[in-house]
Amino acid sequence: MKTSLVRHSLFALLCMGLATAPVAAQVAAPPTPIEDARAIIIAGNTEKTLDNMFTQLVPIMEAGFLGQIGQIQGGAELIRMIDAKYPGGQAAFGKRFGELVMVNFKAAYPAMLDQAAQQFVAEISPADLATIRAFMESSAGQALAIAQPKMQQKLSLSGQDIGRKAGEKAAGDLMAEAGQYFGNGK
Repeated sequence: MKTSLVRHSLFALLCMGLATAPVAAQVAAPPTPIEDARAIIIAGNTEKTLDNMFTQLVPIMEAGFLGQIGQIQGGAELIRMIDAKYPGGQAAFGKRFGELVMVNFKAAYPAMLDQAAQQFVAEISPADLATIRAFMESSAGQALAIAQPKMQQKLSLSGQDIGRKAGEKAAGDLMAEAGQYFGNGK
């Protein structure tokens, strides 16, 4: 009797296992295009690239902010008050503005990254998104993702130098060209 009970119990367990096996054995659905796009953005180290980009932009914004204050009505007085009363004066005030701007940039990252993912889905076929994701998650893709923010930063610094030189040359060329209007004898 005990053997029959054991066999019956084993048979019942086996049947239960078989009944649930298809559920357990189901293969996960392939990722959706938006999941692939989001994975590409994560694997691509995009937040680090944004950090580098905005870190280079913030000092320009700091200077522009202080310059704008000086241009508004009562701005000169406000600048004097900042220098006299704000700990560290204009430099510290501008730096604090930059810190707050960066906080706001970082708060916007999720929405920016979601917009980028949506744009990937709109512009790139699902098959290509899956291929790009596979590459970005590979060791070669990760090497690219690690190198990209550094490369972008170096290119940006090089671009700033080129921009400065181009601006200096353009200013000199314009002044030479405008000399005829400034009464230099022509």
